[in-house]
Parts: sequence; C-alpha cells; structure tokens
Amino acid sequence: MSETSIRPALITKVLPDSIAAEVGFEVGDAIVAINGIHPRDLIDYKFLCADELLELEVLDAAGEMHSVEIEKDYDAELGLEFETALFDGLIQCNNRCPFCFIDQQPPGKRQSLYLKDDDYRLSFLYGSYLTLTNLSRKEWERIEQMRLSPLYVSVHATEPEIRQRLLKNQRAGQIIEQLQWLQERRLQIHAQVVVCPGINDGIHLERTLLDLAQFHSGEVPTIASIAVVPVGLTRFRPTEDELIAVSQDKAVEVIEQVQSLQEQFRSQLNSNCVWLADEWFLIARQELPPESHYEDYPQIGNGVGSIRLFLKQFQEAATRMLPSPLGLA
Repeated sequence: MSETSIRPALITKVLPDSIAAEVGFEVGDAIVAINGIHPRDLIDYKFLCADELLELEVLDAAGEMHSVEIEKDYDAELGLEFETALFDGLIQCNNRCPFCFIDQQPPGKRQSLYLKDDDYRLSFLYGSYLTLTNLSRKEWERIEQMRLSPLYVSVHATEPEIRQRLLKNQRAGQIIEQLQWLQERRLQIHAQVVVCPGINDGIHLERTLLDLAQFHSGEVPTIASIAVVPVGLTRFRPTEDELIAVSQDKAVEVIEQVQSLQEQFRSQLNSNCVWLADEWFLIARQELPPESHYEDYPQIGNGVGSIRLFLKQFQEAATRMLPSPLGLA
C-alpha cells in the first residue's frame, strides 16, 4: 500500500475535555501523519498514538497544513473520532458466494449497502466476518507483527473442494493451512459455518466441526469458538444459484448432529466449542438451550444465545421494577 493512496484521517468528533480539545483540534481537521508515518487505518492510529511524544501533521478544514506536538502519557487517548476506520480504502471481497447477503438485497438502496468488504481490519476492530482469501503476504505479516487477534472468519467448510464450491474461489481451499499458520503464532479466530443444505451439511458439516475442534486446545486455542448458522435466503438473490432454504426437518437434523458433537467436545475439551444460532431452534420449533449452555456468549454477535440473554436481562429489569414489600425502598 503506497502512502499516496492513504487519505488524511478526517476528524468528525472532538471529545470534550480531551487532549485534542485542549490542543485546539476541530471537526473537519484531518491527520496526515503521526511521527512521520501516514496511518493506514484506526489500528495504525492507535498504535502510533501509544508513544508519549507525538508530532502530528494536520490539515485543517481550510486546506492549511499545521505541525502539532503533543506530550502525554503512553496510554492517554487524544479524544478524536474519525469519518471511517480505514484511511486507505476498503479491502473488498474477491469471492462469489451464492448466499452473500449483499447480493440478496433489493435494488435501489444507498450505494454503501452494496460494498462487499472482506477486510481483516474491520474484523479485528468490529467483529465482522472475513474469509482470508484476499490477503497478500504483506497483510499476513502485519497481522502477525501487530498481533491482530482475534479475527472472525467465515469457514463454512474445511474440505478444500467444498469451500471452493461455496466461495467460488480457488484460494478458499487453503483454510487448514491458514489455521495452522495462526496456531504457530498463537493468534485466535472465532469461526462461523453457514450451513447450505445439500452442499456443506451432513458428513461435510461433521468433518468441518471435527477439524475445527482440533484447533480448540492449549492455553491460547486457535479456534476460540464456532457458530453454526442456517443459510439465509431472500427473494432478491440471483436465480441461478444452487441453494435451498433450511426446512424444519433439516433444522431438527442439524440440531441433533451438533448437539451430539457438543457432548463429545464437552468431554474432551471441557467446552461446547461449537454453538448453534438461535434461528435453528426457531425453525425447528424447539425449546432453546438453558442459559448455562452458552458459557460466556462467545458468539453473541452471530445470534447465538441472544434470545436467552435478552430473556435474562428482561427478567432482571422486571425484578428491579417490582415494588418493595410494604412500599418500603
């Protein structure tokens, strides 16, 4: 990535009573460089700002350049927020997954809704899922150097031919080698498997979960957790795809299959290791597992345990609202 392709980091908010407010930063200013380095993204910005002495090149809203020196504690935040977390542009997806939710959106919406990101930086910062198929050697080296862990990875299948079929990408078959690379460097991922009936279910799903569970061991398990999610389809998806919706019978089958593996993993690994998204139980019309099943909710962002957590929080809130006995506070 050349520095000429890195845009200044446009400031959209200056927190009150912060270092930046005291120095005089304003909305509309933009950071060009920190200690002579042009930050690519929010990760670079936070890393560079960990120094105690900062020399900033700042472009103000009128287009004038300024040099600003700041001396601070190493862990003190400047108090700035930016237009975007990526100052050098989005790393876009190079797959053609038939179940891609971007391709299943209705036409005529704002353009940003149709951007297909597969950016490891957004995965690290915000927990979005990526596939690892579009990373150059330089990006892998940055992940290692900056210890960008955990990442959130869409695995879907560990068998090369099945994953290549799902992602429509020959590089997709390297997933086991990539997991081994992460394991050697003690880096972690949270994995997800989107089940597409007739493609990666049945024996293929079992193979995938058994393969991934082998990386759930040691002091720093490479696979921190696995979510199994049903494929979601809309009427706007391309008509030429080979996907079929998850039926009630299929949901029951997957639940039984995964619960059997969970029992095995609890015995061997002292953890479920893999969890089913709540949607499986809704489709199957079955009761959700108890709250204790979800451990520390490692896949809550994937809809795993979100209903149980909501019910727990609702009950706690309702209990607090009950009047005290005899009206006494």
